[in-house]
Amino acid sequence: MGHTGAVVILFVLLIAASGCISDGKTVIKAKVLVTENDDGNPEIVSIDVSTETASVLRKYQDVPMNTPGVYMKCIHNPQAMGAFIGYWRSVSYTGPGEYELMSELKKVPDDGDRIDVIITIEDMDETGRQVKLAKATKQFRWGD
Repeated sequence: MGHTGAVVILFVLLIAASGCISDGKTVIKAKVLVTENDDGNPEIVSIDVSTETASVLRKYQDVPMNTPGVYMKCIHNPQAMGAFIGYWRSVSYTGPGEYELMSELKKVPDDGDRIDVIITIEDMDETGRQVKLAKATKQFRWGD
């Protein structure tokens, strides 16, 4: 390894040791349990929401639409015409089971602020229009 390579490695180690990489960023994580009713349509049975610290190197921002898909949106203070605080997230819907979605925050709410995590399952109809097959919302207070 040349002199330049050693300097680059030393620089990366210094940044990691200073906490710039290891601190991470806050994400909202939703675990969604889905079953199907007698007609074969999906039903969202439960949504467990938590906040976690994720690596700053991982991206949990907007993703291309999955069809069919399970979608997640996070709204800050919805009772006051709130704004989206998380990025739009989507994973492929493959039938009944558990799905996990994580979204970075565009801004961190204040303690006690209400957050609505909206989960939908959507597909395209024969004309190419997006159709909601199921929808559920989980509310929580930031910092609880």
